[in-house]
Amino acid sequence: MFGNLDRKAGKRVWLPLVFVLFFITVAASPLWEGTAAKAASSGVKIRYNGKTHKNKSKKMTVKYNSKTVSKKSYKALIIKKYYMVSYADVFKKGVKASCKYSKNKKSLKISKNGVSIKMKVGSRTAKINGKKSTMPVAPLSVRYVSKKKTKILVPVNYIAKALHLSYEKSGSAIRLKAPLHLSYDGNTVYYTGTQGKIYYNHKTYSLATMPVIKISGTWYMPAEETIDNILNLKYEYNSSTGKLTFTNEDLNLAFTCQNGSAQATLNGSPVTLSAPVRQIKNLDKKSSVLCIPAAGVLKQLNYARGWNKSNKYYTIQSKQFFSWKEEMTKEQKADTEKNYLYAMTAAYSEQSGIGSVDIKLSGSSQEIMKTLTVRRNGSLITVTVPKSSYLLNKNQFSNFGEIVNKLAVTSKEDTVTLSLTCDGTAEYSYIIQNGVLELNVLRAYGGAVSAAATGSLSIPKPENVTIANVTNEDLYSSHKFKVIIAGNHLEFFQNHPIVINDNSVKGITVSASGSNTVITVTTSSLRGYKIYEKEDSFTVSMGAPGKIYSAIVVLDPGHGGIDPGATNKGTDEKDLTFKILYTLMKQYTSQNAPDIKVYWTRTSDTYVTLADRAAFAKSVDADAFISLHMNSASSSSANGTEVYYSVSNNSKSFGGITSKKMANLFRNKLLADLQLKNRGTKTAGYYVTKHNTVPAILIELGFISGSTDYNKLTNSAFQQKAAKSIYDGIVNMFKKYPTGR
Repeated sequence: MFGNLDRKAGKRVWLPLVFVLFFITVAASPLWEGTAAKAASSGVKIRYNGKTHKNKSKKMTVKYNSKTVSKKSYKALIIKKYYMVSYADVFKKGVKASCKYSKNKKSLKISKNGVSIKMKVGSRTAKINGKKSTMPVAPLSVRYVSKKKTKILVPVNYIAKALHLSYEKSGSAIRLKAPLHLSYDGNTVYYTGTQGKIYYNHKTYSLATMPVIKISGTWYMPAEETIDNILNLKYEYNSSTGKLTFTNEDLNLAFTCQNGSAQATLNGSPVTLSAPVRQIKNLDKKSSVLCIPAAGVLKQLNYARGWNKSNKYYTIQSKQFFSWKEEMTKEQKADTEKNYLYAMTAAYSEQSGIGSVDIKLSGSSQEIMKTLTVRRNGSLITVTVPKSSYLLNKNQFSNFGEIVNKLAVTSKEDTVTLSLTCDGTAEYSYIIQNGVLELNVLRAYGGAVSAAATGSLSIPKPENVTIANVTNEDLYSSHKFKVIIAGNHLEFFQNHPIVINDNSVKGITVSASGSNTVITVTTSSLRGYKIYEKEDSFTVSMGAPGKIYSAIVVLDPGHGGIDPGATNKGTDEKDLTFKILYTLMKQYTSQNAPDIKVYWTRTSDTYVTLADRAAFAKSVDADAFISLHMNSASSSSANGTEVYYSVSNNSKSFGGITSKKMANLFRNKLLADLQLKNRGTKTAGYYVTKHNTVPAILIELGFISGSTDYNKLTNSAFQQKAAKSIYDGIVNMFKKYPTGR
């Protein structure tokens, strides 16, 4: 049975009195008290224009420069399709705008940043610096009934933007931000665009003099702070001549900062930038900052670069970290018994979204270089080269950024060791050819360079292993999944790392479990996945579930945990629904690359609220929802199958299916396969079907209280047939009503 205990009066096997008393006790606990309070506060009773309304809109906290300025009881409310706030709380006290309100005239004036807005309660007509403007909704005098308080509410988006404040709606907050009061090119502006940081070699740098800003489609950053303090290049600026120069050992980039010129010279040759260098004044700070066009300058300096929209920072990545080399003597060149390490370079590269620190180590003996070993122990990657001598006069470097924290070289007797301390467990690959070790330390970088990531893992394939030896387990509730390979292959994976090509991957562990090797992948969010076999590897394609699977269904084993459902002869409904819909169903849904993906609302004997069950479908991109229950009645003569749907959730969905069509399809399938009595397709307002976002049905498979049904429902062979029937019904449904993906 489903939901409330009195769902079918007179046809319910009541729970034991102790269970009811448990619920009474729990209901009085702080946890339930909080839930009740939340339900009670879901709507705010307000009165305006002579009418009382129960406002159930999403209430938003308002923040100004990251500080909360709306009062807890007077958050932003949607009135007439627009978020409205108290002008006194948000703009007068929070934003510190000049505000004057005349109670007699019902007129309001708000002024800030050189802008004056005049308006009247009840009128959409406003004047901005004397010029008429139409507001999306009129200011309102609103009475908060329970608080016995009246406030003047104004449309927050309209007022904020008119005052040159940036406006952003995110989660449960409306974020307002003061503009930058700037002057450049002879103009004074209130800049309300994005203000960014710098992300250099995978470390974030805040900017003190001027944030990264966008002017006429070009990103600008402060010249001295970026070039000198962050990139560590030599910076020279002569304010008298307007000459600006950046130099290092290999380049000399010079500008003449005047007349809006975008011309420069690179090592003496003329080049043209994407935009001119600009002198930008911050009128609030009373400071002037020389700013460079980011893309144009960084291109000439040979950096990888790009804007990261989600993190709001400008990414700068070195293409070359270092290049060390020493000439060998004639004696060293002629020595065939020893290997001399005479050159090492480190550079950055990226391909298909995978960022890599590429280290090349050159030795004089091809044969000895072939005997070197590369090992990983946690975050440490070690290269051991025997019978070798290290000739370079530099032996450490620590400015790689996120992947590698430090490289250090040590020599002991005739063995040279390179130690790379990584930021976490970095993946690596390497090849030795022509006396050169090329070691690639990999990780799918955040930032602009990873935007092209295809969303996959490449798992090297151990010898004699095929896809037939691979299974998987989706731990989606904890954002993990396991790839399980028969046999112990721990040593193999120490030398053949898994390559990550998806920036949602937070970590990978390889462990032994019995006679299997288990690869556990942890992701930052719910990810769908499919495992395919290639010639020398297994590829795991990953992405949002709706983009990976052609069809997705949520299965909901009714009841669970403290809610046993209906009972008879010591058998609980929750155990029957779980065994059929989860324990026995799993065998049909464990493919490595399924077209139809199944998610369950519970995977153990736990209590899940009705609201969470219904909401779960949306969270996993589901196409359909099926809840399984066992019926019950006061008379044992009641037997048979019923399938329910809600008329409130019966609109056409994928392939033209509706909840009613879905209910009929499964009722007919179950009756044909299980030979149960037909009690029909019915309608009811059960929470999980009514409040779902996809076509949803509730199957009452049979009566746990029934004289004939009980023996069937508790029979293992029948349970197996029921699970197979429901799964076949799912396959038939998506075949008849394809999702189109």
